Amino acid sequence: MPRFFFDIDDSVSIHDDIGQDLADPTAAQAEAFRRAADYGSDPANLKTSGVIVVTVRDGPVSEVLKVRLICQVDDRRSTPGANSMEAGSMPYVG
Repeated sequence: MPRFFFDIDDSVSIHDDIGQDLADPTAAQAEAFRRAADYGSDPANLKTSGVIVVTVRDGPVSEVLKVRLICQVDDRRSTPGANSMEAGSMPYVG
């Protein structure tokens, strides 16, 4: 069974040196989706760009695929008298 490695990047890189034995690249893709969703489910992990990239490797530098999870909040609430957005917020385009 091949070993796949799952590096996570959300402006800070987490390099997987251990890996996981999986049947094939399709199983590795499913695992990458799961890891991106698990990582993104913690709001503390989404304080930077809101983009999580899981890079799947089958060796030290051999990339198999990438999964990108994008979390964007369009805050429609308005604050009376506010003329600018808070840092990190995205404008609402309706």
